Amino acid sequence: MLDPWRAWIAAFDAACESDSWDGLADHLAEDVVYAVTGVPFACELRGRDAVIAGFAKSVRGFDRRFDRRGWTGVGVRHWDPNLVTARPLGEYERAGQPVLRFAAYGSWWFRADGRIALMTDLYDSGEADIQAALAWLGEYGADLDPGYV
Repeated sequence: MLDPWRAWIAAFDAACESDSWDGLADHLAEDVVYAVTGVPFACELRGRDAVIAGFAKSVRGFDRRFDRRGWTGVGVRHWDPNLVTARPLGEYERAGQPVLRFAAYGSWWFRADGRIALMTDLYDSGEADIQAALAWLGEYGADLDPGYV
C-alpha cells in the first residue's frame, strides 16, 4: 500500500501547486470518507466529490495564502493489509510572521484496487505544536480559512 499512498501524496501535492483537482479522483473510492478531528475546523466529508471540493476549499483558503508551504511524512508505516499511517508535518511561511509548524496523525485505508476508502487527520490539542499552531492562527490567521466545508 505504500506505492498507492505515495502516488496519492504526489497527486495531492500537484493539485495544491496547480489548483487543478481532477487528478485526485483516480486515487479515491467513490464513497470515500475524510474525517478531521481535534481542531475548530473538524469535519467529516463523504463521497469523492465532497472530499475533493473540501481539499480545494481548504488549500485555497489556507495553504495558497502562504509564501511557502511544505509537508513531510514522518513515521510512515504500512499496516497489513490495507492501512498506511504517518504524521504529516506541515511548515508554512509568510513574510513578517513566525513560521507555522504542526503535525497531525494521518491514516489512509485502501481498498484492494488501491483506492482510498477512508482518510483521517487527528490533531491532538494536548500536544505543544498544535497548541502553538492554534495560538498562531489566533494571532496571525484572521484572513485564513483552513476549513473544508
